[in-house]
Amino acid sequence: MEDLPGWVAAQTKARNILKNRYFSALADGAMGREQFLATQQQFFFAVRYFSRPMAALMARMPSSVQRRSLIHNLAEEHGFVDEKAAVFDPALAHDMTFLRFLETLGVTRGAMSHVREEEAVRAFNTSLMGLCLMERPEVAFACLGIIEQEFAGISARLGRTVVERGWVPAEKLVHYNVHEEIDGRHAAEFFDCVAEAWAAGGGDRAAVQDGVRLGLHVFDRLYEDLWDAAAAPP
Repeated sequence: MEDLPGWVAAQTKARNILKNRYFSALADGAMGREQFLATQQQFFFAVRYFSRPMAALMARMPSSVQRRSLIHNLAEEHGFVDEKAAVFDPALAHDMTFLRFLETLGVTRGAMSHVREEEAVRAFNTSLMGLCLMERPEVAFACLGIIEQEFAGISARLGRTVVERGWVPAEKLVHYNVHEEIDGRHAAEFFDCVAEAWAAGGGDRAAVQDGVRLGLHVFDRLYEDLWDAAAAPP
């Protein structure tokens, strides 16, 4: 019987997000600083929204065991820093750290208040909310898990790129350096939630597969759509 990590690895290799048009343009220099900045301003809305579908999924779970991984993830999204003292640092909430990342690129919070969420990010956000509200939990957990897993690698790539290009000094890099470290753990927690469904086979395993494939699709499309919008003539 094929194991879940091996199957997931095959799927991510087949649809390698880091080789899509967004990351190819970033790698070969076709994407300049201003275009990158435009995509990241839009990505802020995905960062700010991401905890909301998770909260919706958590509300559907009948047992504390099923809610546990979501609670831990949601806490870190909102700046949870000390498990012993249960301390939250508002400055470490993920939307706040992403705003600080944008500030290192020269975009003030005041300027961001005038930026409107565009259709690429809105489509991504609403697809995740619909998934977490309406689909089988196995589909939702697998979808969120693969997005977290992929974002760990994406964060490493983006963090390295902005430093190498001289867009952000290494000592001032925020947000992406943290997600490179924690999102792999978040992904493992989500995939643990579907391990029994995978082992059961049949429709339960198919639901996990559907979630992984959907997560790869919507995340890949988000980055490609962001690049299309940034590269379009004014």
